[in-house]
Parts: sequence; C-alpha cells; structure tokens
Amino acid sequence: MLFRLLNLRSFVLSLLVINAAIGVIIFLFPESYIDYGRQCFGFGFLSFLTAMWFFRNNLLFQSRLLLLVTIGYYAGLIKAIDPSAAFSPVGIEAQTLEVGAKMFALTSLALLGAFGGLVIGFRLSRKPGSTWPATTALMSFSSSYFYFATVIVFITGYLSARSYGNTVFESGYASGSGKGQLLGNLQAIGVIAMVVAVTAGSRSSRRWVTPFLIFLGSYFFIWGIFLRGGRIDVLSGILAVVIGPAAANGRIARFRLRHYVVFVFVALAMEAWGTLRTTLSSAEAPEETIVEDYKGLMDLGIYNAGTISSIATTFSNTVDMMGTAVNFDHGKSYFDYVLRTPPEFIYPNRPRDLAWMFQDLGYSAIGGMFELAEAFFNFGLIGCLLVPFCISYAIGVTYRKALRGQLLWFFILASVLAETFRGGWYQTFAFYKGAVTGIVLYFAFVFVANSFGQRRVIARA
Repeated sequence: MLFRLLNLRSFVLSLLVINAAIGVIIFLFPESYIDYGRQCFGFGFLSFLTAMWFFRNNLLFQSRLLLLVTIGYYAGLIKAIDPSAAFSPVGIEAQTLEVGAKMFALTSLALLGAFGGLVIGFRLSRKPGSTWPATTALMSFSSSYFYFATVIVFITGYLSARSYGNTVFESGYASGSGKGQLLGNLQAIGVIAMVVAVTAGSRSSRRWVTPFLIFLGSYFFIWGIFLRGGRIDVLSGILAVVIGPAAANGRIARFRLRHYVVFVFVALAMEAWGTLRTTLSSAEAPEETIVEDYKGLMDLGIYNAGTISSIATTFSNTVDMMGTAVNFDHGKSYFDYVLRTPPEFIYPNRPRDLAWMFQDLGYSAIGGMFELAEAFFNFGLIGCLLVPFCISYAIGVTYRKALRGQLLWFFILASVLAETFRGGWYQTFAFYKGAVTGIVLYFAFVFVANSFGQRRVIARA
C-alpha cells in the first residue's frame, strides 16, 4: 500500500511540475494565451482535479487547494473563453489578457507549492484517511473546558451581533447600524470556543448536551453572524466544527460525493446571500435584482462570480501595478504582521492593511488582499511558489501534530480552521492572527482546567 501511495504521489507531483512549467512559460509569454489558452487551462484544471483526488480523504487539504486555485483559474477560464471579457465588474481596466494569463500562470505555480507543502508537512507515511492514535492530552478534556467554551461563545456571539448591527431584514448589510468590529479576531475566538465545546461535549453522556450544542451553534452562527449579513465566518465555522472534533479523536475528516452536492448548494446559497443582504430591507424584489444585475453584466462581457470576482480584482490589480506603480516589497508586509499583532485600540499607529494601497494608487477593488497577490507583491514569480508552500507546510504540520493528540496544536488547528476562508482569500495575516489567538486561548483553557477542573491537564506541546 505504501509503495502504491508513493507511486501515486510521484505521478501527481510530475503532473503538477509540468503544469507549473507551462505556467512559467505563460507568465513570460502571456500573449501565447490567445492561441493556447484553452489547452493550457484544460491541462491546469486536470492537474488540479488530480491533486484534489489525491487528497480525497482529507477535507482540510482539499479546502486549502480549492480556495488557493479558484481565484486565478477563474480568471484564466474567462480569458481562455474570451480574451476581451472581464472577470469582475470592478477594476476592469486592470483585467487585460496579459494580466489574466499571468494570474493563471502564477496559480499553477502556487498549486505545485501548496501540494508539496501539504505532503511534506503532513508526512504521508500512511494511508490518507486512516485513524491516528489520540493521546492522553486530548482525552483529558474536563467539564470545565465545556463550560468555559460555552461562556466564550455566548459572549462573542453577543459582541458579534453588536459589531454587525441590525439584521439584514431591518437595514442593509454594512449600513452603519453596528458598532463596528470591536475586535479583529472576535468571530475567530467564538469559532475556536465552539470547536472546543463540541469536542468536550461529544464526550459527555448527558442527554441535554447535544440539543444544547445545536442551540449554541445556532445562536452564534445564525443569530450572531449570518442574519446580520456575515458569511465567511459561518463557512469557516462549519468547516472547523467538522474537522476539529474529528482531529481530537484522531480521525481525518473527509468528504464523500454526496457531501459535495450539499457543499455546492451551500456555496451557491451563501453567494446569493451576499447579494440579498443588501436588498432585503428595501422594497425592491431581491430575486429580480440579482438576475437583472448578472444578465446586464454578461451582456457587457463581464462575468461576475460574486465573491470570487471581488477577490480576483485584488489579484489582477497587484499583477498590473507591479513594476510600474510599485516595486516588490521583499517580505516587508509579512514582517509587518508582528507590528499588527496588538489590537488597533492598543496600538492605533500599527501598519495599515495592505489592501489600502489600491485606493492610494487609484485602483478599484472590493475585498482584502488575496494570498497570491501578497506573495507576488513581495517576491514576484518565485513568491507564488514559496509562500503557498510555506503556508501549506505549516498547515500540514499543525494537522499532523493535532491528530497525534498534542493539545497546543489542536488549538492552533482550530484557529487555522476558524480563518480558513478569510486567510485563504482576504488576507494571509488572518492565519497569523488566528494562530496567535489559538495559542492565547490554549493557555487560558489550560489555566481554567487546572484551576477548576477535576484533574490537572498535562499537555504535550
């Protein structure tokens, strides 16, 4: 079995290396995408599907690759079909054939880097999907974990509701009715606590625990976030609740075919919610607005995919501006993460979010700063290979150590899961911020368990 796995890994890796080499050629000669765009995209998409199939028993790794590849390959698909078409209604001036071809090329490099990072970090020395031995650290979850996590979820749910403001049925999303984001990682804290509550609660024999967890999840995700227009933290939270508790029991969460049908439905519903949340409070028929907007844009040669298109704009802007409007940052934006660690109310003069540079330079954009956009902004072509490798390697190591029952790494895993969508699409800083949050919560939970639990928790970090 190990021999077959190594052969499969070598085959997939060879396919991805060829795909990355094609990507380099396209990056250097983007005009060739006019004649060979469809063939290149077809091979790239086949390579992506093969990598996804290799991780067919690992939901976390599939999610990582899916979020990383979707943005650039969507732009590549649109340009392969129609070189003059746009893939977003915002920032159209930067969506040239050259930029779209380069986005596809850089994503092909990133796919290779991310695959290699996940494989090396996780050390696939056994069949994917097998069970790992959970050790004493995770089995020592006492009732204090459950109650402490519950309190945190209740508090963060309430604060989240105040941050967002009224529900979308009362006023439009981001209409200014809320207090503003009270803490940058507020929702992530709630998601991590929810994962701990589900993990600890699943080991209780009391009948009321399961209904209570359903109520707790509905309170936090639906009342505290979703009804107020939030989507990303809900999706990340669902992923975290599926993967986190399974990892605590030494199991690798996986998706079966029927689960993907549900996933596609949820993804489409969330995308529709992104439009509805701004129109539900008005007298305008929301379903007619959505259809008319999309049809009108398609007639103009603009293929709007909602959130995907918004994030793609940050990527296209960055590719377009490099070498002309700005120079490479050589890693400075990543070092700024350290200075951005304290909350803004503690350190108001901390470095600004990198996405503000679009406004400063006269570009139009919706969304944050996509992972590959920041990687290219710092290190150019090679950055889109190395940065996804490093992030994926860190994810692989974290997952492996959490599966082996190391409690600190379980909290870091929960924090990474809590920021899956925000870190993958909006800003890489979210992964860093989430990891710091997870470490802080780890010490808080261990302190509570040692102070109020029935026995002391000894966690192997």
